[in-house]
Amino acid sequence: MERSESLQRDGFVIIRTVLTREACDSLAIEIAAVMDARPSDAIGAGQGRVVGGRNLLSVWDGWRQIVQRPAVSQLVANVLGRHAGVVRILYFDKPPGKGWSLSLHRDRTIAVAKHCDPPTPFSKPTKKAGVPHVEASDEVLRQMLTLRLHLDPMHNDNGPLMVVPGSHASHDPADTQTIRCGAGDLFVMRPLLSHGSKAADPNTTDHRRVVHLELAANKHLPANYQWHQFEAVG
Repeated sequence: MERSESLQRDGFVIIRTVLTREACDSLAIEIAAVMDARPSDAIGAGQGRVVGGRNLLSVWDGWRQIVQRPAVSQLVANVLGRHAGVVRILYFDKPPGKGWSLSLHRDRTIAVAKHCDPPTPFSKPTKKAGVPHVEASDEVLRQMLTLRLHLDPMHNDNGPLMVVPGSHASHDPADTQTIRCGAGDLFVMRPLLSHGSKAADPNTTDHRRVVHLELAANKHLPANYQWHQFEAVG
């Protein structure tokens, strides 16, 4: 089955070995240096546990080697069209000794240039690391893709991702599926896919580092909204 067909049916698809393990290690070093230079963008610093970073799109261009891989660029073009762009990049880690779980949810928040009053057609305006965010409408989210590059193997012991296949298009309950990826694998999903993660084994010594890219079909948003940043992938 074509990847785009699997994505349409299940809400996700995995592209194996987009990057080598060595390339993933290099990206991890690059991102660590960026995060060290921008502590205000760290995720979890207020709780005394840095487990990721925000706002990477404005300071790190390593994302291009991910989206320009032929299998990735072809899928993005098939699903989003030829005018797609990256609108947000996050970085997540589930380091040893910090093995929380995350309940099932859908990714509804997008980064915008500014808040509008009233926020319609969006909702719940907030700021994250100084950047305005809102909850987007389903119409906008259906024109987006999330690419999650795994820098480490994701297995049963380090808090793997769980998804509900088909939940991006239906609210009917379905069995959850545990996702396992190798280093360099790319997990592609629709933002409206219901997903979460299991708790890591407290004895694991393995990280679970992920580069999280959000893509939109074009640079236009409804009403007076604009993306906080839009970088064309073509």
